[in-house]
Amino acid sequence: MFDGSRCPIAWLGSAPPATSLRALPEASGPLEAWLQVLSFGGGYNTNVVLLGAILLGISAGAVGSFAMLKGRALVADAISHASLVGVGSAFLLQAAAGQQERSMPLLMLGAALAGTCAVVSIEWITRHTRLSAETAVATVSSASFGAGIVVLSATRRVSGADRAGLDELIFGSTASMTSADAMLMAILAVAALGATLALYRVLTAVAFNERFAHARGLPVRLLDTILAALVGAVAMAGLQAVGMLLVAALLVAPAATARLWTTRVAPMVLVAAAAGAGAAWIGASLSAVTPNAPAGPLIILSAAAAFLVSLLIAPDRGIFSGWLRHRQVAAAARRLAAGGPAAAANSGSAPTGPASAGPASAGPASAGPASAGAGPADAGPPADEGSR
Repeated sequence: MFDGSRCPIAWLGSAPPATSLRALPEASGPLEAWLQVLSFGGGYNTNVVLLGAILLGISAGAVGSFAMLKGRALVADAISHASLVGVGSAFLLQAAAGQQERSMPLLMLGAALAGTCAVVSIEWITRHTRLSAETAVATVSSASFGAGIVVLSATRRVSGADRAGLDELIFGSTASMTSADAMLMAILAVAALGATLALYRVLTAVAFNERFAHARGLPVRLLDTILAALVGAVAMAGLQAVGMLLVAALLVAPAATARLWTTRVAPMVLVAAAAGAGAAWIGASLSAVTPNAPAGPLIILSAAAAFLVSLLIAPDRGIFSGWLRHRQVAAAARRLAAGGPAAAANSGSAPTGPASAGPASAGPASAGPASAGAGPADAGPPADEGSR
């Protein structure tokens, strides 16, 4: 049973508690239980889980859309890897101060500082060297992940590290979340979503054309920094629910899915938010009725499944629609090639059709239009000159 002092979304990201299926006495099987949870009929605790996960998915989809349009989608990966260093360092400082219990706000602060350092490093490498942004992101991400593994290895030698549950933050687990932890996650997600909607126009201008944004007087560098901060806020919000290694996928997958369906920014943001919400809804509900299945990986698998389906059936950029267009173009080319020689043969033969009757019967000085009496107006003067 749940501890009353714990957050009601405590089983999100970990093995569901014994109450997850017992709370559904009307369900006769796993499928019926899942459908009942999916329709918000699983009780108060389960409904709170679904709503919290959906909120995180909406924020990730909206922010991830602009990050992908700006070419900064992998920055989330660098931030999540750098947060390993921040979380481990914050715990070491906390242990040095004599505090054995985990302080989630302190760990999130350490993760935020480490993520900020990663973003600053990427921007400095991009602006002061000839390396591309992708190379800078890959370098910082790899170095951060290596440093994070070293720091986390050091934390294992500290007394109380097992009880702190640092390993749960890597792959995502909310079994140890308190109500304060859940409130902090909700505040970060809502703040990121609100800032994205408020800066929609300027973020769109910067994402598509930096020179145009400069000409309009927009602070491009400041907006880039704000976008990176929004990505970091979503990464911190999903730190416990999805995990440091999977939160980047929650930012990228819904935006990539939306990009396959539309080429306009506003519909893309809406579709990405819907895809993120749907993935979180399905993943969290499956976790509620599946023993030993954490919600984080199930949410990411749901988002990946939506991307795969979109990749196959999207109307303009899907594989199936591209195959159909290729077949139509090939068929048209074959018809044109087959009709070309026949048309050439008909043009050199006796007039047998309406298309060849005019050119075959008409001579160089044909007066057909003039003699018909319905030709153009300038056909009269040549006829008069001939008579004279």
